[in-house]
Amino acid sequence: MKNFQLLARGVDVTPLLLELNRQPHLWDRNKARLYETSPHRETHDIWIRYNDETEFKKNGDYSRFNDAHESVWYPAFYALPSLRRLIFPLMSSVEGERLGGVLIYNLPRGKQIYPHIDTGWHVEYFEKFNICLQSEKTKFCYADEEMVAKPGDVHRFRNDIEHWVVNEGNEDHLMLTVCIHVHDYEKRYVCHSQLQQ
Repeated sequence: MKNFQLLARGVDVTPLLLELNRQPHLWDRNKARLYETSPHRETHDIWIRYNDETEFKKNGDYSRFNDAHESVWYPAFYALPSLRRLIFPLMSSVEGERLGGVLIYNLPRGKQIYPHIDTGWHVEYFEKFNICLQSEKTKFCYADEEMVAKPGDVHRFRNDIEHWVVNEGNEDHLMLTVCIHVHDYEKRYVCHSQLQQ
């Protein structure tokens, strides 16, 4: 597969599923991705980490909300302690240098994420990883390939080209998305070569 890379299988996601089930009030507290024409309008979100909203809420101007920033933890992170056992081992295993946005989304059965291309600084700077929490017959699609993840699967994926998701199963599709800036191996190789001279 050229747009997906399977990194792990069988990661234990049960503790996080239990925490989510016990706290339904965490869903959709931030609706920035759920506006009427959004490709994500049929999903539900829990924002775990992103740009600090404090100043944007004060002045009511979100026009620069997606500009370059240092991400901060949102309250849901502290309500879901099992996230730590998923996020930080992933960051370590891919040699991540900086942690960006973290999001949990729920795509209900019979719903879809419509075709779109993600753009902006965050997309260009961070690589995207999905940890499947719950799924049955949900397809993550590109024009020339598609993938069906199983609970506990970890994938690196591209969101800078057109993609969409369709839930054809009988249960909600739950996914944890983690954005990580990964060490630039090309630069490391150049530096290593210079040291050898």
